Amino acid sequence: MLNFGPQNLDALPVFVDRIDERGRISYLNEYEARALGWSAVKLQGEPLETIYSSQSAKMIRGLATKVDQGKCSFPVWMKSVANQEIPLIATAFRDAEQGWVILKQLLTPDVLDTAVELVERVEILSQMIGSATEACWCIEFLEPIDVSLAEDEIVDRIFSHQKRWRACNDAMARLYRIPDGLDFNTQPVERYFPDTSVNRRMVRDLVRSSYRLDRAVATDRRHDGSEMLVENDFRAAIEGSSLIRLWGTVRDIGPSKRREQQLSDHATAMLDILSALPDPVLVLAGDGMILAANPAAEAAWGRSVDSLLGNSIEQILEGRGAVPKLLSSPEGGLDVREGCDLTVLLTGGNKDVWRFRVAVLEGDLQRYVLTARLRPRRKARSQIMAPKR
Repeated sequence: MLNFGPQNLDALPVFVDRIDERGRISYLNEYEARALGWSAVKLQGEPLETIYSSQSAKMIRGLATKVDQGKCSFPVWMKSVANQEIPLIATAFRDAEQGWVILKQLLTPDVLDTAVELVERVEILSQMIGSATEACWCIEFLEPIDVSLAEDEIVDRIFSHQKRWRACNDAMARLYRIPDGLDFNTQPVERYFPDTSVNRRMVRDLVRSSYRLDRAVATDRRHDGSEMLVENDFRAAIEGSSLIRLWGTVRDIGPSKRREQQLSDHATAMLDILSALPDPVLVLAGDGMILAANPAAEAAWGRSVDSLLGNSIEQILEGRGAVPKLLSSPEGGLDVREGCDLTVLLTGGNKDVWRFRVAVLEGDLQRYVLTARLRPRRKARSQIMAPKR
């Protein structure tokens, strides 16, 4: 067991930090703090995930339980304040002041033959994510979350535990309107993913779905504080019983939801208008099947709307060939001005002649709107020729 004084550690031209028995940062030497850009004072008591990757932090934290081992060496990844990941070789020494001292040297391509390939693969993945048009995000928990806890406790900790953005791409920054020159990955997670009832409900669904969830709706905030309705696809990294990372893609669905609402409002308004019209109105498919009918059709012809829907219009017309007569004009529909006279069979064996006018609905599918008006009965010739008295 060695005794490392701070004055000796500050003089070393290598990365040196100390962790306590709880597995938290208790010291950084000047060389490491300067190289990584961190404040040594502010890091005291912080979790290891602040400056180490989650896997490296897990490995180092495990040292706190190794009482008898004098020293050991292993590779680690550290994180600079600018969110750059740096590979190093670490050697851990048991400290007389309790805890461990971690000495590290940079892992350059010359150290290991696989380093060049490793760096190349990291660059390829970074370029793929960075150039993606869909917003990609990753949240890393500086305090891993125990997924064996009760559901409510897990949801609470996902919002309350320390966390940070990792590897969020340019599309993510554009979606949340991050000002130019500002790195999204350095911003607090809570600013854009607030603790709200909607978001808690989404996280609860995530927990219940074993941390794999698609098309999950949340209310996020842009950089300027305005709300945004989004849809997330979630994936998670769980090691043992600890949730260490969430990642996925996100889409702004506000415009589409507003469009859906506008279409719904428009459809409701049209139904209200059709219901109020005194004349029968039908919507037909290209084969003459009745797709919709207003209440006036039911009242005029004595047939319920339910009995009309899904059946051909020929069921209520006298004779055959009514559909071609209605819909076979070169323009795809009868001239609206002239109309077409057809005899409608009424309940009770009665019938009347109605004038139908047809309009073609725009769209890929053939749809026709028919309006009908009762044709006035002609007066008998004897009535027309009768002399006036």
